[in-house]
Amino acid sequence: MIPLNQEKIKFIISMAREYREGSLAMVSEELSESHSSDNYTEHNLATMMECMSSEEHASDSLYNDLKAAIENLNEEQRYALVATMWIGRGTYNSNEFEKAILNAQTSDNKHSAEYLIDTPLLPDYLEEGLIQLSDD
Repeated sequence: MIPLNQEKIKFIISMAREYREGSLAMVSEELSESHSSDNYTEHNLATMMECMSSEEHASDSLYNDLKAAIENLNEEQRYALVATMWIGRGTYNSNEFEKAILNAQTSDNKHSAEYLIDTPLLPDYLEEGLIQLSDD
């Protein structure tokens, strides 16, 4: 049994999708401008983002909202969220949920939110993890 309400996971999935879409749109817009791909670096993007107005920088609020939603979970719930993502990613199978939770607990370094947000396919992995855990 998941020690985290499935509705909370679905809410985080929807926030993660919104954040990813906003990030992809911003990067796509930046790349479509007069930037040569040879000259495009993370540093250039960071500099461009610093110069953006608050309206153009909306993805930051999405990031902060998503981060807050994850950080507002208690430790047990965060471990379950990480374990669910790992199951969806295929690191563990659904029968190893407790093992995944224990691994999440021993791996915890107080940066679970950043770790999850930086996972490229987070919403897809969480969704797949929920499906696999529901099938058991």
